[in-house]
Amino acid sequence: MEKAFELNKALFEAVAACNYEEAKRLLNMGADPLGSTDETDADEHLLGELFCEIQDNENLEAAFPKFLELFYAHGMDVASHNIPTDDGDNIHPLWMLAFCQTESGLKILHTMLEHGLDRDSAEVLVDHILMDMEMCDGCEIEDAWWMESCSCGLKMLMLIASYPTILNESTYLQNCVALEKNDAQILPQFRNWNDFDYHIDLSTCTNIPHGLRDATLTIRDPKSKKTVWTLSI
Repeated sequence: MEKAFELNKALFEAVAACNYEEAKRLLNMGADPLGSTDETDADEHLLGELFCEIQDNENLEAAFPKFLELFYAHGMDVASHNIPTDDGDNIHPLWMLAFCQTESGLKILHTMLEHGLDRDSAEVLVDHILMDMEMCDGCEIEDAWWMESCSCGLKMLMLIASYPTILNESTYLQNCVALEKNDAQILPQFRNWNDFDYHIDLSTCTNIPHGLRDATLTIRDPKSKKTVWTLSI
């Protein structure tokens, strides 16, 4: 067991340093991207730690999709890890992806969806994204950076919804995107997430200035200015 932790620690360091060949060697030796790097906390996941590392590591941010493909090539199966338990143990690595509500985070999510991301994992991510929007501890809605992050988070939501293998299995996600009130035929277009303008209407908020509870999202085609989707956050 100690060897497994050491291998995982070395894998984390190799990926953080963008050392692709070393990461590949360690994976061949048995390092596990869903394993823990800490023998005192076996419920931590290396993948989740890397999602957090990306925020402060520009080189890794650019290189990470390549490492993610490497993990999948070595049999990574995110669905093998369950949704977090009520006492906070066994935090699902997708919970941590919510800290990457950026263009890079969208690219990571797209890669995972293309590799068959499962419904439960997708729901974990969406739940964290929407919870942070509703209850923003220490953030102000006037903060342009925070609003941009929220827009990326909503693009993540719509990107997930564009995959019918997930959406058709999840009443939760169907409700999150207000599926019944919109035209489902347009959903595949949200895989090109920058083809649309996302406008968050704060006038309907019931939790100002601490979050976006009950804010209205309007998604428009920038060319025609036509509204293509609306939902309540």
